[in-house]
Amino acid sequence: MLRCTLTASVLACLRLVAGHGGGQHYTIDGIIYRGNWDFSNNTEGSIQRQWRFDYVIDLDDKNMACGNNGKPNAKSYYAPIKAGNIVSVNYTFYENYGNYWLPGDHWGHTMGPMSAYMAACPDEGCEEVDINSPIWFKIWETGLLNGTWVDGYWAQREVNKGSDLDIPTPASIKPGKYLLRHEMTNLENAFIQWFPNCIQLEVSGSGHSIPATEELVSFPGAYDKDVDKSFVLDYAWAWLTEHANDTSSHQPEKCGLELQRSRQNCSTTTLCW
Repeated sequence: MLRCTLTASVLACLRLVAGHGGGQHYTIDGIIYRGNWDFSNNTEGSIQRQWRFDYVIDLDDKNMACGNNGKPNAKSYYAPIKAGNIVSVNYTFYENYGNYWLPGDHWGHTMGPMSAYMAACPDEGCEEVDINSPIWFKIWETGLLNGTWVDGYWAQREVNKGSDLDIPTPASIKPGKYLLRHEMTNLENAFIQWFPNCIQLEVSGSGHSIPATEELVSFPGAYDKDVDKSFVLDYAWAWLTEHANDTSSHQPEKCGLELQRSRQNCSTTTLCW
């Protein structure tokens, strides 16, 4: 067991176990938006729903939707974005959070898939939407880029290095207000950890597409409780296999994107509405 008995070591311990996190800031159509953070006692509002640094491990947990607690801020905003443009998420801490994280500290994990979903909201906004209901459709995913689980290179490693996570929005999507849910999955531990965040967008453009009701999923509910059906793991902590990871049991909705599937030896798949 790791023990810290000296004051100088306590901070080091805290930072060692602080390998978690979430979206710290977003660049959307040239504008940078600060994310919400529970330690910052946010009073200025945010496009991002409230969250804490801890993970979700129970597939029945309502925090699977947007994190803990997933509620909008008292001052709740929407980031304008043209359909088809990119939401860039950065997970690097940009200020000191009570000595838990320091500026420049990065996302702490490197292995696991990443995905993004959207949900259409009524004209009046997303604040009163039931985020646990079947409203979500997948727009993007990535995972293992090359090699095997043990020695391969995961796209998540780039986020660990401080790079932006670029999520393209569907070019043909109908204008309106939306929630965008982006999720990191950590496979480095003996149990799977999910880290979801949600932001609010106002999409413009000339598109008319929206997924049919039967194509929508809920959180919790999108992933099978038998995780091998949703996340093809062939996995045991003591003996990591050479099998890669499939990001989910259901495909991204038909969003006109070219998606690199994370299963080993899969080729790029083109999906379109």
